[in-house]
Amino acid sequence: MKKSALRFLVLTGARQYCRDYFTDLSSINSQEENDDLSATVPVWIGLYKDANDTWSWSGGKAASFFNWSERNYTSEDNRCVVDSSEGWQKTNCEHVAPGFYCFKSNLVLVKENKTWEQAMEWCRKMNMNLLRLPSESALVQALQTIREAQTDHVWTGLRYLAGQWLWVNGDNTPQAWSQDKMPQCPTWSQHCGTLSTMEQYQSSRDCADKLNFVCY
Repeated sequence: MKKSALRFLVLTGARQYCRDYFTDLSSINSQEENDDLSATVPVWIGLYKDANDTWSWSGGKAASFFNWSERNYTSEDNRCVVDSSEGWQKTNCEHVAPGFYCFKSNLVLVKENKTWEQAMEWCRKMNMNLLRLPSESALVQALQTIREAQTDHVWTGLRYLAGQWLWVNGDNTPQAWSQDKMPQCPTWSQHCGTLSTMEQYQSSRDCADKLNFVCY
């Protein structure tokens, strides 16, 4: 869920407001998502240029979709982005924008250390399931949600079964982009999937490790 707010704030103020009352500043990962927002005045979105000069979303995921305005001005100081009726515009992060878009995650971060099996059981008792990542947009939102996790990785619903990585809720095999860090033939103990809280990739871990986890 995305919500707009009309407040005259610099980027850091907008981001803090979103994190206090929602989850984070919004990310936009497709033309369809961009069309849903339809900004009429310049509003902050969660896109910024990081220390490696990579355009990334608040939460850490490198951006792959862009909707730049034709009237963009390139400047080393323009490291943040507002959405407008003309498209995305690079601007100084200290610029005061009249609004911003916040994102409210439907995911539930559980700050309890459990094995993969225990985490799956906990989610199912709540009529939920362990996190799945069927799209790049889902990955961006998950990274925003796990920002306050107390372990360096969190469990996902990915499990190595019958010679392949599968989501345990019965969904199709994960997309290729989500498996680029997953070993194709993991050791017998490394059969459970995690998502790094610091990086933007998944990895395999010993299912007996105890980590925070995410339900949906």
